[in-house]
Amino acid sequence: MTRARIALSITGVLAALATTVAVADVVKTRDGLVLEGKAVRAADGSVSIETADGVVKLDAARVASLEMGEGPRASLLRDLAALGKDDADGRFRLALRAESAGALDVAKAAYESVIAVQPDHAAARRALGFEKSRSGWLTVPEARRAQGLVLYDGDWVLPLQAEEAARAGKPPVASAATLATLSETMRTAALAEQGLSRVALLTLSRADASARVATALTLLGTDSDAKVRAFACRQLASIGDEHALRPLIRSAIYDRDAEVRHEAVLAASSFGNDDAAVPFVKALASPSGAIVANAASALAEINDPRSVAYVVRRLLSHGGGARVTVEFLNRVSYVRDYDVEIAQASNIAKPIVGTATDGMVLDIRLIDVAMDETRLETMLVDAFNKMTGANAKNAGGVAEWWKAHEKTYPDFPAKPAPGRKPATTNPAR
Repeated sequence: MTRARIALSITGVLAALATTVAVADVVKTRDGLVLEGKAVRAADGSVSIETADGVVKLDAARVASLEMGEGPRASLLRDLAALGKDDADGRFRLALRAESAGALDVAKAAYESVIAVQPDHAAARRALGFEKSRSGWLTVPEARRAQGLVLYDGDWVLPLQAEEAARAGKPPVASAATLATLSETMRTAALAEQGLSRVALLTLSRADASARVATALTLLGTDSDAKVRAFACRQLASIGDEHALRPLIRSAIYDRDAEVRHEAVLAASSFGNDDAAVPFVKALASPSGAIVANAASALAEINDPRSVAYVVRRLLSHGGGARVTVEFLNRVSYVRDYDVEIAQASNIAKPIVGTATDGMVLDIRLIDVAMDETRLETMLVDAFNKMTGANAKNAGGVAEWWKAHEKTYPDFPAKPAPGRKPATTNPAR
């Protein structure tokens, strides 16, 4: 090989190495996020990072540090790719290294590759959150729920214990500093471009579950951005702590954004409670059309056949209103007397004014109303069709279909099943 060719070869290798090193630069943000990729600093101090998920641009004020060279995550991924696909022991050791380095996504991928080779690898299974049962490997939530327990405030407890604690109204606790940090991280995960969002999600996975619940609940109740509130719902669903159940139901009924309501319903129903539909069934009795419409939409998503009868009843109900009064009155003011003591003390007579009322009060009761085809009726009919597979066009079509099929639909139990919460009782039709 000629010297020119040797020099050219060395140049090519160095260029390749430079590219490899550049791809693995490490950028840390002031709010604790760590990104790895090819980084370029602009004249204004901002940094652009080319990640596997796309280019992320950070303002100068947000960048805490920039380190050129291969980061720990890139090194681990390179080592993982170099292992033989059947090398379970090597993959397990690399997973332990990744976990120690804080690269939890790499560790998870390595553990999963271990059980892909050895499905009964106990240590890898435990690291991924599995427990051995008679039916095989189950995740911890699956195993605890199979035992009739629910997660509340970080502990697995009986459903009635969780219900009593929820009624006490004790909110999940997190320090102000933790709430501020996690709120910023959650907002980044919800709103930032994909590369930065993925890193924010990874950072959240390292945080204490109770602090994440407290932060997500705060954002769900106070953040003005619907995307952030929807993300908070997904976070609460992923944790599964029943601290969040009532706030999620409240958001599913009252939130002004349809996507947030949708995510709240999915999150609330993901807890696996047999009575997930009951709060929405009860909301059908609200005098507010908006609440009824949102409750009907939620029931359509949950699709519990036991709630169909209540949608039908709300749709076809007429009259039966409460007794009210109507007044037709004339009121006339007149001087009834004078306060003598005030008059003696100040030489000014203070009149005492009375009011004479003349007219009539009628006691009335609403007997019946005509139900016009309104937006609310349309939404109730749509919910009914989604739940039953019927193709009713209006309330009359619902009544006709229901008359032929009512007996095929179950109702909620008159009493809660053993170990379940009282809310499973039959909501009065």
